[in-house]
Amino acid sequence: MSSGNSSDLRVAESPTGAGRGVFARRVIAAGEEIERCPMLIVEGEQAEALSLGADGYVFGWGTESTALALGYGSLYNHSYAPNAETLETPHELVITALRDIHEGDEIFINYMGTAQEGVWFDPL
Repeated sequence: MSSGNSSDLRVAESPTGAGRGVFARRVIAAGEEIERCPMLIVEGEQAEALSLGADGYVFGWGTESTALALGYGSLYNHSYAPNAETLETPHELVITALRDIHEGDEIFINYMGTAQEGVWFDPL
């Protein structure tokens, strides 16, 4: 999938009850880049305001920044057994398939990287 090809993804209600999620419109092969999400990165009072205004949709970025992932980046749901992983670059969040993802499958990432605990909500 070429980065930024949103026609290969769709947003819909998650059957898990976790709100909206991102779903594959076609088979995505293991190792394939799914999306490159530009990050809106803010610090200080702006970071606090962004966290309050977009609670649950922002990422901690470094030690003192908060970031909002553009594209579909802030809509991927969490799983401790994800089918995709994230890589943070200085200005992007890169989503890559960990295994084959079938057409219609929801794409999940682990919000905590590889950790198996630490989310602020009850995982499904």
